[in-house]
Amino acid sequence: MEKRILCLDVGDARIGVAVSDPSRTIATPVEVIHRVGWGPDCRRIKELCDRYETDEVLSGLPLNMDGSEGFQAEKVRLFCAQVEKRGLKVFYQDERLTTVSAEEALMEDGLDGRERRKRVDKIAAALILEQWMDEQRKLPSKKQTTESLHQEEDNMNEEKNNMDMGEEEETEYIDLIDEDGNSQTYEVLASFPMGEVQYVAVTEAFEEAEEEENEAEDDEEEIPVMLLRMETDDEGNDIFVAVDDDDEAEKAFQALEDMLAEDGED
Repeated sequence: MEKRILCLDVGDARIGVAVSDPSRTIATPVEVIHRVGWGPDCRRIKELCDRYETDEVLSGLPLNMDGSEGFQAEKVRLFCAQVEKRGLKVFYQDERLTTVSAEEALMEDGLDGRERRKRVDKIAAALILEQWMDEQRKLPSKKQTTESLHQEEDNMNEEKNNMDMGEEEETEYIDLIDEDGNSQTYEVLASFPMGEVQYVAVTEAFEEAEEEENEAEDDEEEIPVMLLRMETDDEGNDIFVAVDDDDEAEKAFQALEDMLAEDGED
């Protein structure tokens, strides 16, 4: 008999959790973890794995609609790398449109917006887990044991690393709209949590020719960095708000430096 597997729907503010039964045929929503920081979040996930007597975790991976990995997928992989440091093995499953499906399911149950927001993440995790288990059952001639799953994931990671070595790291961009309705493109430098808040550090993006010209004018000039705080509007949508408080900005950048230092030590 196989052991259970814990499933995560990793978001910037919350992590939905579901778990399978030992035979890996039934997915059950468990809870929603309100994110505090990598350390506390990972400790809670390890506690749940201990409760369900498993060391295997399935994480949804938010791919782009063309199947490529973007900024959100990279954030999930970075977090799951911290989960693996707890002695857990992480697998990934395409999670495109699962949150939409979870919302629709909760709407059919007649729940209002507030109740849906409280439950949608763990329902999405259960849908991700169901999709993964269904795919496993459709491959009877290629029944995967724990060892073969590990080998397949190792091969995928090795292939990804080989691709990364031959390619420059993809730059991520976001478009922000100011109060006047004007759109400006920014390059994402880092995304990181501090306490229960998610921050994003960005800098104004330039066209390649303009960027080279600016570098030629003054190679030593510092690149201006803007700090954004992720919040949720009245409709439940994620929005970015500029951090104007100097004390908050200083603490946030210190948290980023500490996180990078910890990664460097590992």
